[in-house]
Parts: sequence; structure tokens; C-alpha cells
Amino acid sequence: MSTWPHAPSDTKQVAIPPLVRKNTWLLAITQAVSGAGMQLVPTFGAIQVVLLLGNATFAGLATSLLALSRVMTAYFVGRMTDRRGRKAGLYLGLWLALVGALLIGTATLLGSFALFGAGVLVFGSGVGAVQQMRVAAADMYPPSRRAEGLSLVAMGSLFGAGLSPLVVWTAEQLGLALGVSEIALAWLMVPLLILPSFLLVNSIRPDPKQMALELSRYYPAWALHSTASTSENLEQKDLARIRVAAILTAVVVQGQMVMMMAMTALALKALDCSLSQISFSVALHVMGMFAFSWPIGRLADRLGRKPVIMAGLVVAGLGALLVGLGEGYWVITAGTFLVGLGWSGAFLSANTMLTDVTPPTRRGQAIGVLDLWSNTAGMSLPILGGLIVEGFDLQALGFFGALLVLIPLYNLFQVREQQPGDYRP
Repeated sequence: MSTWPHAPSDTKQVAIPPLVRKNTWLLAITQAVSGAGMQLVPTFGAIQVVLLLGNATFAGLATSLLALSRVMTAYFVGRMTDRRGRKAGLYLGLWLALVGALLIGTATLLGSFALFGAGVLVFGSGVGAVQQMRVAAADMYPPSRRAEGLSLVAMGSLFGAGLSPLVVWTAEQLGLALGVSEIALAWLMVPLLILPSFLLVNSIRPDPKQMALELSRYYPAWALHSTASTSENLEQKDLARIRVAAILTAVVVQGQMVMMMAMTALALKALDCSLSQISFSVALHVMGMFAFSWPIGRLADRLGRKPVIMAGLVVAGLGALLVGLGEGYWVITAGTFLVGLGWSGAFLSANTMLTDVTPPTRRGQAIGVLDLWSNTAGMSLPILGGLIVEGFDLQALGFFGALLVLIPLYNLFQVREQQPGDYRP
């Protein structure tokens, strides 16, 4: 291996095989379809809790249960995909999401809160398992194109967000015609979206984990040698330092993003903004999260994971400050867009960094740990954000959100990335 030429810095010279492109698009479409169902939780969750319980005391319970289920299952699903392959985790996730959607829809028709809670937990477990797509994408790409591979799958979430309103509109029309709850119908339509996803996953061949173990079959030796050999020569303490930096970054930006998004609606409501204005602001936030995934992935492959993480943290911190200012609709909306954009850069690059230094046989567990702690932060920080707003004001929340992004800096400064995906002791 020492006689191989050094990998070129221009990622255009590393061609992506047609098989990898096909599998990537299948993953992205599956992400879009499953993402459409995911959007129903923030859309209907609080409304359903109020309808089933008769009061708004526990209106946020659906979102909390969704995060809890992902916390409970992320690591174990990751271990399973390391043993049985990525497709096994995707199949499990799709089945759980399908059953969960049916339970939620049935619970709405029957007026059963207990069944609703069980359905959200099952559905959330499925959504969490499907997130192993990130590992599947990383498996199929060499380090010089890995962030781009992850970004293409992430783009599927954007199309899923656009598909969700169509599902809701169709359910509304059917509900009026049949005299049935449109919320229940929307959930009962989700399995119709999920069923074709089984065919999509089945068409992904070979299993991405197997491709990762035989990556040299798909790429020339020079495309794999430089970064791979460097990572293999790192000591365990060096690898652990990089992994901690990546996971801590993902945890911070995920928690900050969810917290600021949860409080944005409150800030806009205080300005007497209409529901349509609030909805548009949320849509721009989602655009920030996913619309620029591909160029961000390209930057992470060209400039490095660490520089893009740093830029993402700066953007997310600036966005939090703008939301905290509360100086009019467009300032707050610009802030929430920047929070989403900063999350995209930091979260995507942190996932890529983690997979760079983790062998294929352990990547599922590694991303499972990242998801476990990220979802824990996403579940707890919004509660803390509410307490800050209640005890102080929105401006204090903005400063707190900006300070949060400083947490991973110490660990990131210890990461030595000589070139994208190439880490040194």
C-alpha cells in the first residue's frame, strides 16, 4: 500500500460508479417518503393530544414521545445493522413506521389516548431506525466523496417535507367526502407511502455494509489509500478524540436547533403573526436544514469536515441571536433559517467525520450513539428553553442558543485534519 500514489485533492477525479449512484437515489427516495410521514407529528401531534385528553396541558407530549422512542432504540438498531447489514435496519424501521402510523390513525378514530401514545412510540422507533440511511450512504463512498453521499440522502428530507402537505390536503378532501376525521385519514394514508419503500430498499444491492467491506471493488486504489491508511494508523486515543468531537458537535447543534425552532413560534405569536406567517417561517427553517445539503457536502469534501463544522456553528449561533432579538417577523425568520442552515453544515459534517474514523463493522453503533445523545438533547433543551423564556425573556434565549455552539470548540480544536477525511495524531 505504501507504493500507491497520493489521492488527488480534486474530488472530480474520483468517479462514482453507476451502482452507487443508483443505490444513493433509492435511499434518497426512501428518505423522502418516510420523511413525509414524520412531518405529521409536528403538524398534528399537539392537536391530537388536545383532542384525546380535552386540554392542552400535555400538548407537547407527542413530540417528546417521538424523541424518547428514538433515544431508546438508536443504539440497538445501530448494533443490528452492524451485524445483519444496513438493509435489515431499514426494513425494521419501515415496518415499525407502518404499524405505528396505523396505530395512531386508529387511535384517533377510537379516541384512545393510550393507543395513540403506543403508536407514537412505535412510529418514532421506526423513524429512528430509518436514520441508518446515513450509515448506508457513508458505506458506499470513499472519504473524498463521503460527505456528498450523505448530503444526497439528506436532500430526500426536503422532498419529504414538500410531500407531507399533499398528504394532508388529500386527507382533508377525503375526510369531507366520507365524513371521517381528516387527521386519522392522513395517518392511515402513510402506510400507502411506506409500502413502495420496501421495494426501493430491496432494490439496493448489494447491501451497503458489504460494499464498505469491499470498497476497492468499486473505486481505484488511489481513491482509497491516503485517508484510509492514515485512519488505520491512528492510536485509539486519537480516534476517540475525533469521535468525541464529532458526537459532541452533533448533540449541540441538534439540541440548539430543536430548542430555537420550538421557541420561534412563540416569538412570532408574541408579534401577533398569523398562522400562515408562522407556517412560512417554519418552511424556511426546513429549507435551511435540507435545501443546501448537497453544496454543503461538496464543501466538506473539498475544504474538510472541520472547517464546515466551524462555519456551521457560527451560522447557527448568529441565527439564535437574531431569533432572540425578536425585532420583527423577517429578522426572526432570517434567524430561524440560519439556525437550520448552520445545523445542516455542522450536523452533516460531524456525521461524516464520525464515519471517517469508524470501521464499517462499527459504524451503525457509532451513528446510533450519536443519534441517542442528539435526540436526548433535542428532547431536553426545548424544555430548558421554555424555562429561560419564562424566567427571563426571548433575548436571553438567543444568547443561550449562541453560547451553546461554543461547547464543542475545545474538542474540535484538538482534531487535526490535514485534508478532507485525513486525520493526524
